[in-house]
Amino acid sequence: MANTNIEVAFIDLNYANDLKENLKNYPWVKIIAGKYEDKIHDILKNKNGYNVFLYLDPYGIKSLRCTQFDKFANSSFYSIELLINMNSFGFIREACRAMGASFEDDELFIDLIEYAPSKMDVSDKSITELNEIAGGDYWQDIIEQMKKGTINGYKAETLFVEQFCRRMRYSYKYVLNMPLRIKRGQRPKYRMIHATNHSSGCLLMVDNICNRWQSMQEIQTSGQIRLFEENYDNQIIDINKIYQMVIEHFSRCNNWIGLSESLAMFFMLHGPICKTGDVTRILKTLEQDNRIEIMRNPARTEKGHLSTFMTEDKGKTIFVRWRF
Repeated sequence: MANTNIEVAFIDLNYANDLKENLKNYPWVKIIAGKYEDKIHDILKNKNGYNVFLYLDPYGIKSLRCTQFDKFANSSFYSIELLINMNSFGFIREACRAMGASFEDDELFIDLIEYAPSKMDVSDKSITELNEIAGGDYWQDIIEQMKKGTINGYKAETLFVEQFCRRMRYSYKYVLNMPLRIKRGQRPKYRMIHATNHSSGCLLMVDNICNRWQSMQEIQTSGQIRLFEENYDNQIIDINKIYQMVIEHFSRCNNWIGLSESLAMFFMLHGPICKTGDVTRILKTLEQDNRIEIMRNPARTEKGHLSTFMTEDKGKTIFVRWRF
């Protein structure tokens, strides 16, 4: 649109000069030298009423304070979205250090690559810092389970991410997480976490994750043809299983609910296991079978035909309700 104003800023502690050189043909892009946690407040302080998108890719874990993310959500922006490269395994390692748990022999950390790893020690200060990063002390019980040997490091990471995302939902209605691995079958080493209060932003991210995953598969397989399609977690996509997931989820919609909201809740529950269009095609089949009601506005096209669209947009809304 003619009045659209987009401001772009990069914050980097070590490579600001390189960024300035590489982006010298884009003078409208701000390059700021320093730590994100020290600079972000000045950048956002006059952005009331703006749509804000933050991509956070820190060197360690100390910049990823959940308490700070709460403050972003409670600011006067028109909207706020976060895309976070979460070093979840780095958190588990430092949590082990802070609570005196052994991790040196766990293969979990052998190939964990970090530019500037955060270092914690056995102290109240480290416990407080980890509480601020996690947004609570729930992580301590997870480390205690590791110390007792009831769970391993991989299970600890999974539990931590699940509870971290649950904690993020105190301030952001829709939170997704995606494990990142370079080699097929490899344990994930990082998590990409997306948080927003808008269902449409959540669904756009689901489709973007699926598209990017297709590119990642080309890297994992070195371009070789795959016999079966796989999702972001290297699991074979079973359309019949997804069909049953859709039925199980939408059969709980006894009252009218917006399509975008119900889809976003579906993907938060199951992760970005497929594109949004795969689910809406199943919903159309269920509509044809009279198992689900779909109320579209406008109900008819300009030519008087019944509307069949399955995407909400400006001037188009969709509500769904299970029939029985």
